[in-house]
Amino acid sequence: MEHLQEESDLKVRSNAIKVLIADDDPMFLDTITQQVQAMGFASQQAKDGWEAVETFQEGAGSISLVILDVEMPRLGGIDAALKIRELDPAAKVILCSGNTRADVWKAKPNGFILKSFLFIDLRRVVQTLLLPV
Repeated sequence: MEHLQEESDLKVRSNAIKVLIADDDPMFLDTITQQVQAMGFASQQAKDGWEAVETFQEGAGSISLVILDVEMPRLGGIDAALKIRELDPAAKVILCSGNTRADVWKAKPNGFILKSFLFIDLRRVVQTLLLPV
């Protein structure tokens, strides 16, 4: 019974949380979106870094977390993260990539996930950032 109450509390807290997801691979973008929604969070998609920055700016505080692919056309995730942080220094950003890159840390992300991650890894990082105990 206690577990059901925790699930219910999580659902109530997460309903007001929006996650912006940016990736140029439509299949990966849809997969991440489905996983974020399965956690009970609202989501919004962007096809590249420019669109992510524009969407974040238009959202004016309604976006709680941004998940960015590192390598995208027009504007990559690292530069998009830096621009988002110019708009909101407290913005929570997770970068993801198919390979490890030392330069991702210049954007000072709150987390980094390899694209070969499991759903449980994404869930752990997202919930740690958005639903602190």
